[in-house]
Amino acid sequence: MTSIRGQISRYPLVAFFAIAYILTWLGWILPERIYAGTLLTGAIALPFLLMVPGPLYAALIVTAITGGRPGIGALLKKFAIWRVGWEWFAVALLLAPAIGVTAAYLNMVFGGPNPTAALIASVPTILMMFAIRLVNPLDGPMQEELGWRGFALPLLQERHLPLVASAILGVLVVIWHVPLVLLDMLPAYALFGTFAFTIVFGWLFNNTRGSVLMTLIAHAADGLVITGNLGLNAIDSQRQIMLLVATWCVTALVVVMLYGATLTGKPNTHMPRNQPRA
Repeated sequence: MTSIRGQISRYPLVAFFAIAYILTWLGWILPERIYAGTLLTGAIALPFLLMVPGPLYAALIVTAITGGRPGIGALLKKFAIWRVGWEWFAVALLLAPAIGVTAAYLNMVFGGPNPTAALIASVPTILMMFAIRLVNPLDGPMQEELGWRGFALPLLQERHLPLVASAILGVLVVIWHVPLVLLDMLPAYALFGTFAFTIVFGWLFNNTRGSVLMTLIAHAADGLVITGNLGLNAIDSQRQIMLLVATWCVTALVVVMLYGATLTGKPNTHMPRNQPRA
């Protein structure tokens, strides 16, 4: 046990990603096999589904080992960084929905239906989904943000410029999502959007003093303008997703062009070391 703790303390990032991958992948793959009737019964799937928030668990486990109770406190305090300026609150709340709406209207240009009426009608559903996504550990925002942005990104930025660190994280997050592609739960081209998403969220994180709260809000707001809200057929729905991915990629490119390698537009940007070092 001491040897394992020593290795985790020596290689916290490697340990974090190993735990995040293993837990989540088991949580995705085993229930699929259960539901397919190849393992036990469907009633046994729930414990495996509870493993899905791998990045969340990994951040807490590795931080507890490397930083103890003070480290856990410092990590969780990133949820409390809220004094970031009203403009960044607006970005966190509105950026992802704006990208979703942009893709919806671009879809109309390419032959999809006018989304206006469907968007207006879906506002109550969107608000309810947003509230649930903020706190549901089995959904992307809560299961990912404390791990990717709260734990991994600051450590990567100790060694690399923020843009490089976010790009490395983007590749690792893409790998984390690969089983969803293999299980036909996510189209392969959506992984380009995942990478772009990670760059944009690195930009938001670095401009809000390392606020996981802001990236949690932004992540919860992502995906609210979905094909189900718009009542699209299969062809229009696929085009909508492709346009959404493309819009995220363009947004990431604009962020890099405007803010540069520091993602803040300022030279020599350093993130505060809230995360105890191993």
